[in-house]
Amino acid sequence: DRWGAKLRMPRKNGHYFDWVEFPINDISMEALNSYRWPELDSDKFISELKEKAKYLYENTIYALAGTAIFGGGVFEQPARIMGMERFLTSIALNEKFANMAMEKITELYVENCERYLNEIGKYIQVFVYWNDITGQTAPLISPDTYRRLIKPKDKRIIEMVKSKTDAKFFYHCCGAAGEFIPDFIEIGVDILNPVQVSAVGMDTARLKKEFGNDISFWGGGCDSQHVLPFGTPDEVREEVKRRINNLAEGGGFIFNAIHNIQDEVPPENIMAMFETFEEFRKY
Repeated sequence: DRWGAKLRMPRKNGHYFDWVEFPINDISMEALNSYRWPELDSDKFISELKEKAKYLYENTIYALAGTAIFGGGVFEQPARIMGMERFLTSIALNEKFANMAMEKITELYVENCERYLNEIGKYIQVFVYWNDITGQTAPLISPDTYRRLIKPKDKRIIEMVKSKTDAKFFYHCCGAAGEFIPDFIEIGVDILNPVQVSAVGMDTARLKKEFGNDISFWGGGCDSQHVLPFGTPDEVREEVKRRINNLAEGGGFIFNAIHNIQDEVPPENIMAMFETFEEFRKY
């Protein structure tokens, strides 16, 4: 990819790319200083995106979402250039190295996004940011580490985005993100996605009660790990009704499956999900 990593996709029975080789192979300052950082998006590329965004804005009824295209967020992207294990090890053993890598990525992200939003910001309604800082059962880093090392950089990105566009800021964080929602609200996040209801601490009734006045939930429409692939259509309908009842009242809920619908999901369950949504979407 543009960052120098190599990705691989299975020949059969797979639809995702895995990062398999990384340009940074140790957590020394020498390795970081010798790494060749990617170039920013070209003026030609941004100009072409502007024309597409302008056309969609003027000729369709859709809300438009934009993103930096440049890479993952402050936590995600370092893992993509050195591997997750190496990056987490660097936070524990060489924090200066980890922080410098995140600082450089933040600088590049901000610079690239400023150029992008100067041209496209007026056409989009949502700005999408990927930064998975949690797993399914717990955070990948401690809340203290997030608040010391990552939150200030997230805030810098959010402030830059909001200075360039009226678009709502969409923070994608899979897993047990509930513990971080107050932090997200504090730094200006408008939308949390994907609201992974099967993860620890992601009970939708509690999330709506505690945070529904301050943040919108995009996702959480049906448990995509258990109910959608392995349940019956009736179980899917009950799941969808429960999530709508939990999240919809008062607004601030964009119904969506939790992340991507996988290939083993029965078509009748997909139909049950969307038919139930259509039936109960008004409140």
